[in-house]
Amino acid sequence: MMMVTRQRLPWIAGAALSVLALIWLALRPEPVVVVTPERRDVVEVVVASGKLRAVRQGMVGAEAPGVVESVEVTEGDLVQAGQLLGRVRLGETDARLAGALASLRAAQTDLRGEESQLDNDVRELRRASELADRKLVPVAELDAAEAAERVQRARTDASRARLEEARAEVDKIRPEFGKREVRAPFDGVVIERMVEPGTTVSATTAWFTVAEMSATEIYVETDENNLGRLAVGQPAIAVAPAYPENPFNARLVQVGPNVDSDRGVVGLRLRSENLPDFVLPNMTVDVNIEVRRTTGGLALPARAVLFDGTPRVLALIDGRVAPQPVSVLGRNPEWVAVDGLAADTEVLREARRGRPGQRARAIAGTEAAGRP
Repeated sequence: MMMVTRQRLPWIAGAALSVLALIWLALRPEPVVVVTPERRDVVEVVVASGKLRAVRQGMVGAEAPGVVESVEVTEGDLVQAGQLLGRVRLGETDARLAGALASLRAAQTDLRGEESQLDNDVRELRRASELADRKLVPVAELDAAEAAERVQRARTDASRARLEEARAEVDKIRPEFGKREVRAPFDGVVIERMVEPGTTVSATTAWFTVAEMSATEIYVETDENNLGRLAVGQPAIAVAPAYPENPFNARLVQVGPNVDSDRGVVGLRLRSENLPDFVLPNMTVDVNIEVRRTTGGLALPARAVLFDGTPRVLALIDGRVAPQPVSVLGRNPEWVAVDGLAADTEVLREARRGRPGQRARAIAGTEAAGRP
């Protein structure tokens, strides 16, 4: 029989202790961080990005070809309906209208002179008639006064006809002249100017783009898979990335109507009743549309719920990890509203790190943060 020397006893004892330690470590429950459901509102949102744009927007220009003579506004200017925005030089038309207006003014002056002379001749005829009735002047003087009045009346009628002809000529040319002016079609803001003085333009050339900012919308696109969750009237929070500290409220007013099948997206239109002063046409805007709200129910951190297959959590029951199915009432990137779970159930905070059936012991989140 082999004898164990005293020198080997310490080594054997150490080995035995090491084996016992390994067995204890193997059987010792693994520490896991657990959480219990808490009552809170869970708001589910659809996030999308798009542009702020005017509901009514139009490009305007002169109706006549020519060379741009003047530009009265620039990008960013506020304009009122009918305000002059620019003018084109028409060349021959300008000269024709100037000549017609000069002829009109001359005809008006001539008519005033002829009418004044006619008034004088009428008064002279009345005087001669009264004197002839009283036999104070010869009949020949009365005849001369009547002849003078007839001649002057004919001259006045001819002058009046010339005035009408001059006015008709002006009316004929003026519409062409009016085409040289570009005016604002409605109240709005100039968001683009495409011409400068000296630019040659045609009757179809656009000079300005004017947007009516009193009626604006936010247009965004989202994945068509979100259609089942979207409905007209849903509230939203809008944020311009340029002003992240100034969010504003909006509301979904239209879904679709068409889906872009090539890209798999659908367009959404939102309106805001109180737009901030800093908004500009075509400004980028991010929106968070509230599609569902679960109020006062039990909720878990999103990482505590598994969604591959039937939604479930990993509960810690009697020192072992056990899967437990739950009903999802609502979710967002941070929280999941659940049903079918007792309020005191301990579940793994990081569900993907657990294994059904494993032995485990619960530790607080603060204790886990201090572990190496």
